[in-house]
Amino acid sequence: MRHGKNESPGLVMIEAIERDAELFALTEQVDLAEKEFHNALARRNEAQIAYLREPSILTREALEAAKAAEAVTLEILNAEVRWLASTRATTVIGLKLKASYAFMESKLADSIVEDISQL
Repeated sequence: MRHGKNESPGLVMIEAIERDAELFALTEQVDLAEKEFHNALARRNEAQIAYLREPSILTREALEAAKAAEAVTLEILNAEVRWLASTRATTVIGLKLKASYAFMESKLADSIVEDISQL
């Protein structure tokens, strides 16, 4: 992104962020979904340990509920990452932002290549 003699680099950065505002909002959602998934995973691990220490109907039910919650949060995380992959980056900053999440989903990496070809 080039800027003229009268434009400051800060102004150019703001314009880039505005153009990729949807990406920034989506990455925030991905971060929240990832945090919720890790919390659910920790709760499932705790429930599994409790069940192994003291097998009972209550600890088994708690484990099953924790597994279900983990599955739901994983689905939400995957949906958020897919949504991020389907959103086009229009700046180098947006591409870098998407690239920071590419390890989560191969489609996200593919979408980055597509975005680059359209710049």
